[in-house]
Amino acid sequence: MGFWFELGGSKFYIFIFFILNSLLLCFATIYISHQIAYFYINKDINKSIQELSSKYKEKRMLKDIKRYMDSGSGSLKVNLIERIEINLIDKSNIKNYIPFANVYLLIVCSIIIFITSFRVIYKITLFIPSAIILCSLIALTPIFILDIMAKYNSEKVRKKLAGFISVLNRWCTVKEDIFYAFEKSIESGIGEPLRTYIRDMIIQVNRGVEPLEAISMLEMKVDNPQFRDFIVNIKQNVKHRGEIRKLLSNLEEQFYKIEEEYNRRKISTYKDRVIIYFIMALVLIVGYAFLNINPQVKHFYLSTNMGKLLMMAFCVLYALGFYLTVGITKFDV
Repeated sequence: MGFWFELGGSKFYIFIFFILNSLLLCFATIYISHQIAYFYINKDINKSIQELSSKYKEKRMLKDIKRYMDSGSGSLKVNLIERIEINLIDKSNIKNYIPFANVYLLIVCSIIIFITSFRVIYKITLFIPSAIILCSLIALTPIFILDIMAKYNSEKVRKKLAGFISVLNRWCTVKEDIFYAFEKSIESGIGEPLRTYIRDMIIQVNRGVEPLEAISMLEMKVDNPQFRDFIVNIKQNVKHRGEIRKLLSNLEEQFYKIEEEYNRRKISTYKDRVIIYFIMALVLIVGYAFLNINPQVKHFYLSTNMGKLLMMAFCVLYALGFYLTVGITKFDV
């Protein structure tokens, strides 16, 4: 008891200050230790992920090169699966975020979405054919997402194309070789997805692929008319050994003017595609609300044979309209 009386006045405050100071030091030590551990662990994890990604990309590139070498005809043969991969996987540049992404993973994701959504849709429609049609559209969601990413990348490449040509032109002043300029441009801040596409092309050329074929494979990965024009000009220059610096200077001026016109008219294929998908999804929401707004209407479409057949017909027309509007099976390779 006498001990506590001795803590009166200034000694009591010193004691409280000592306790608080000890607690703050303890918390600060724990926080700093956590941050240090998090930094090094996160660094190791990121390093491991990058190494895994690099190894997977290298393996994929070697597979593409081997397929090119085995073709024997001096040109790359593209089957249906590979065409789908070019138009969805490569053009979306999804492998930059998910290194193991491929067509088969896309199919598995679509099947899982179909199975998951079927029970919900069937409870709404109470008719298997209508549920199958709607679930098939919903299962294509990963494809729609990749398509939007491809359009976004296309627009991004178009906006950076004039600046990219300017970078190539500067490197050509050092050495008048377009492939030397391509290789040096990778570390010149050209950004994604161009950096990935150009890096893949350089690896292909270094591993034995014909330069013109490597450029043609690069052309397949970007769904943009301006980029195709650029590639056509480069291919003709490589083929006929023209003046590359003069060509790049003319292309740079041309594409700056085209980009100014795009900005003036506010043209955006990426935004247009997003709006299309949004409107098509909104149709389903409006249809569901219409079905539930009136009990008699709901009873007719869900309980009578005629109503179920009409609903199936509407679903078929909706799917056909979606197909014609979006053009999901049209591959421009």
